[in-house]
Amino acid sequence: MHYRARAISFALAFVAAGLHIHGKGYSPSVWIFLGLFFLVYPHVQYWRASRADKPVETEANNLLIDSVLLGMFAAALKFSIWLSFAAILANLINSVAAKGWRGAAQSVLALLVGALMWIGVYGFQLSPHTEWPATLICVAGVFGYVLNVVNVGFKRNLQLRDIKTRQRVVLEGVQSGVITMSERGIVESFNQSAQQMFGYCAAEVVGNNVKMLMPEPFRGEHDGYLANYGQTGIKKIIDHRNEVMGQRKDGSCFDIELRVYETQLNDRKLFIGTISDISAHKQAQADLRVAATAFESQEGMVITDANKRILRANRAFTQITGYTQNEAVGQTPSMLGSGRHDDAFYQTMWEIIHRDKYWQGEIWDRRKNGEVFPLWLAITAVLDENESVTNYVGSFSDITLHKQAQDRIELLAFSDPLTALPNRRLLMDRLHQALASSARRRRRGAVLLIDLDNFKTLNDTLGHDKGDLLLQQVAQRLVNCVREGDTVARLGGDEFVVMLEGLAENSEEAASQAKKGGEKILAALNQPYVLADFVNHSTPSIGVTLFGGHQNTIEELLKQADLAMYQSKAAGRNTLRFFDPAMQTVVTARAALEVELREAVTQQRFVLHYQPQVDGNGRPTGAEALVRWQHAERGMVSPAEFIPLAEDTGLILPLGSWVLETACAQLALWAARPQMAHLTIAVNVSARQIRHTDFVDQVMDALNHSGADPHLLKLELTETLLLDHVEEIIEKMNALKARGVSFSLDDFGTGYSSLAYLKRLPLFQLKIDQSFVRDILTDPNDAAICRTIIALAQSLGLAVIAEGVESEAQRDFLVGQGCHAYQGYLFSRPLPVVDFEEYVKPG
Repeated sequence: MHYRARAISFALAFVAAGLHIHGKGYSPSVWIFLGLFFLVYPHVQYWRASRADKPVETEANNLLIDSVLLGMFAAALKFSIWLSFAAILANLINSVAAKGWRGAAQSVLALLVGALMWIGVYGFQLSPHTEWPATLICVAGVFGYVLNVVNVGFKRNLQLRDIKTRQRVVLEGVQSGVITMSERGIVESFNQSAQQMFGYCAAEVVGNNVKMLMPEPFRGEHDGYLANYGQTGIKKIIDHRNEVMGQRKDGSCFDIELRVYETQLNDRKLFIGTISDISAHKQAQADLRVAATAFESQEGMVITDANKRILRANRAFTQITGYTQNEAVGQTPSMLGSGRHDDAFYQTMWEIIHRDKYWQGEIWDRRKNGEVFPLWLAITAVLDENESVTNYVGSFSDITLHKQAQDRIELLAFSDPLTALPNRRLLMDRLHQALASSARRRRRGAVLLIDLDNFKTLNDTLGHDKGDLLLQQVAQRLVNCVREGDTVARLGGDEFVVMLEGLAENSEEAASQAKKGGEKILAALNQPYVLADFVNHSTPSIGVTLFGGHQNTIEELLKQADLAMYQSKAAGRNTLRFFDPAMQTVVTARAALEVELREAVTQQRFVLHYQPQVDGNGRPTGAEALVRWQHAERGMVSPAEFIPLAEDTGLILPLGSWVLETACAQLALWAARPQMAHLTIAVNVSARQIRHTDFVDQVMDALNHSGADPHLLKLELTETLLLDHVEEIIEKMNALKARGVSFSLDDFGTGYSSLAYLKRLPLFQLKIDQSFVRDILTDPNDAAICRTIIALAQSLGLAVIAEGVESEAQRDFLVGQGCHAYQGYLFSRPLPVVDFEEYVKPG
């Protein structure tokens, strides 16, 4: 339509020009030119534009050519007012219709160029007059052309506006983001979905480079893609589906799917990009991958519908249960039932699931091969939007190894690893239960503490491996001796405890039953033991105590059984003794005495009394130092009460050291007095003292610190010292004798003395025990023993002294046998140091 209007316009201009130049003397060539110009040239332009690759650009060029030619035409018409005006106006309207007001400016410039070109050839001529017919035709043509062009332009604008409106509606209605960009990447449109997606409004984006919507490194890559496409034409992004990252206005990044299309608009290359936010899709895919990985984890998993029909099971389910997925699908989990749980268990489980939508716990199932095994099961209910259950998901793991380890840990925690018997911890628990049961049922029970005699000797001679074999066989024999409900436990070492329950209510009858059980144990444990290639005979000592209800605590029961066991050993071993309440009284008193004795040793609440030793004429030659305990409440305590306790507890070492140091200090004081300088002091030495590694040094330190004469110190030893470590004792005695200290063998004849050792001991004196002197006049045996000791001493070249002399007749008998040194009540009781010094004063 536009080119037809142009042809009409040019035809009317030809008629008007012909009328105007008629009779002006122009040659036929001018007419031919005008005909071609007005009639043929518009069609040539249309032909060129219709076949051009860029028709819009060709049309714009045609308009410029038209303007140049019309400028030349206006100059040829000598710038006649109407004809030139008509031509110029038609061209301007055409340019405005085609290119807008920018086209009008270009046309004016082109008209001037064409006019100047004609003037430059033919010169400037001006003929403003125009013939009326030509004027009328020109006005009609211009008027018609203008109406036609305006109509065409108006319709075209309406169509364009309608197209743009529909395009905007379509683009705004598209859920995907749509962005149009120039060849340089400048955004020209940005639809509503894109605005919502990126957080920008259109005004913030349009006119800016599209890379503002991209994070690094995509921004730099985008510029590289455009440059590479411009140079090579290779499409890396265009016409491809690409997953890239977008960047929102707040700086956050998200995954997008981008598709770019290339198009032409008014001979301009445009890129149209469609964008979809796929971040949720990507997350869903990641979640699916995680879910799929989790489903195929090491835990067995099964998914059921709301009716508990299995829909799917994973590989771990097959590995644990032995059932394939095909075998499981369509079945219910009850196919795995072990039969260990009753209906109440499952009913409670499903009640919890329906209430909490979740349950977990330990359960026993059965594998395909029939094996029953423990597992840890968790069941979760899957709900829809209406809170209705659609599926159940069960996950479970085989805890067989865990249960075995748990059982092993419990075994180690509550059992003795060597004998597999209950250990002390489990025994205490069972004793607690037995006391409660005894109180409830009013039945008595018994605790038997069993200690193997001489077990240490077996370990030392045959080795601990043989000792372990013996303990294992003892444990088995004890188990065989008791009833199923009784308990056999190992306390440690070679001590075992047997707890008998359900005995008679009557104490005497219960004791009889316990004794019968103890005698059965004695008989069983007295049988020979085969320890690999060695046969051993071992015996037990058994202590028994009864219990009924909560009259005694567990600790008290074990103490009572222990006391009874030691009474059994004291009775000769390999026997059974019951606990006597008197034992407890003695032990309690002994424990209290031990506490007081320790305090007394720490605070040195002791004194030495001295019992005179005299010669045949009754003259004092020395004294025996006897320790006394000055108790704050009980007064002076006899050594017979606390010396054995000091020996057992080891307190004899600090106490003996104090006695030795005090006696040496007293010797030093007496040495300064002429009438007492000759006196000796005899100090009793215990086995613990002399066996101490520093005994010799302790004696010499006491002498050196006090300044006492070693020749006046006499150490009294007992025969029991000769039972062990004789060589070591002889070595220490020789070391002290070499420095002047003398030794007396106390209580001679009451213990065990080897004459072979006796002759090797560096003794100075033998001391006849008072038990022989007491009945020396009435008991021929005692008299014979005294004669023998005196004769032995004389034959060995040793001095002899008798203790416990209480009468003149006893002294006279001893004098008759050759004994001329005495100690006893006949001469004096043990005296405090002040009284002793008064005793030895002359006349």
